[in-house]
Amino acid sequence: MSPYAVFLPKPSQVSFAEAMSRLRMWFDHKKIQPTGFRLRPGDETGFEISFQSEGDASAFDADFAWHRPPA
Repeated sequence: MSPYAVFLPKPSQVSFAEAMSRLRMWFDHKKIQPTGFRLRPGDETGFEISFQSEGDASAFDADFAWHRPPA
């Protein structure tokens, strides 16, 4: 992952289409364009998203923290 990358697990109760729609709406609303975006399949299915700045990555991570399962 890049220095400003965030991994977001896909919630099991949300379809890929719905998850992608929510992400796109957030990017549009914040006027942020990710520098990289990959689907990561496997045991922990989700999205690996890279950002141009630490601030953008931090904002994304904070706004989508509710998607993360409790530690």
